[in-house]
Amino acid sequence: MIFERLGLKLGDTAPGLGRSVAEELLEPTRIYVKPVLDLLRSVPVLAMAHVTGGGITENLPRVLPEGCQAVIDPRAWPVPPIFRVIQEGGRVEEAEMRRTFNMGIGYLLVVRAGDAVRTAQALTAGGERVFEVGEIRDGARSVVYA
Repeated sequence: MIFERLGLKLGDTAPGLGRSVAEELLEPTRIYVKPVLDLLRSVPVLAMAHVTGGGITENLPRVLPEGCQAVIDPRAWPVPPIFRVIQEGGRVEEAEMRRTFNMGIGYLLVVRAGDAVRTAQALTAGGERVFEVGEIRDGARSVVYA
């Protein structure tokens, strides 16, 4: 186990986390239904992706039409410390981390550029943290990281 390699047990506080390894690993999945349903009443959303296993790299292309490529800026949001602990403890390459984990982005919405501010305002009003993480361009259906 990665945490054992770092000399940590489940009850130990991992560096930079401020809580035990067990508490961090048992953090419940966020549910986005209510804020997204509220948003759909006011903004035309073009695509949505729940970022689970497979990360952004595998989940976002599934909702893009052919000829659309997502260009993601991984510096656009703060990566939760747990992912750096996993990466360092497991000696995992950055590309593999992005392919496997959500890296702190649990849900992606694709909207027209002109709707981005309104989208962010509506989601923020619903209690969500919002980050503009990239854009959609012409290209092979895929995700590339800027």
